[in-house]
Amino acid sequence: MTIPHFKSQHDWEAFTQIFDSQWHCKKALLDRVKDDMFPNTSWNGLTAKSIEIINDIVTNLLYDVDRKFKETHQDYKTEDDELFIPYRSFKENVTEALKEAIAQHDEWCHPESGIAGNFELGGK
Repeated sequence: MTIPHFKSQHDWEAFTQIFDSQWHCKKALLDRVKDDMFPNTSWNGLTAKSIEIINDIVTNLLYDVDRKFKETHQDYKTEDDELFIPYRSFKENVTEALKEAIAQHDEWCHPESGIAGNFELGGK
């Protein structure tokens, strides 16, 4: 996703209004999950891993809620909603892609080794 080259100041303002609205919604949801999981803790008091987990929870919930909402409110459904793709984190997608690339590399460059299917990221 890229930021478009705006044709006018009005278009830029419309874009940033949508962004601001979406950000305030996401921030409120992040705060809600943080406050439930870590009461009386500021964002500064959390580790990077905790923040990542909070974001993953919110993202997963948004995906599930959006799907369930559209199931019960059919007038919000679009063609794309008919395709159900389970949410996975960016990290999971990248890890899988790297494993596949390494396996393909080993198969092409070292077909005799037979290690393509036995390699895991992280040195295992």
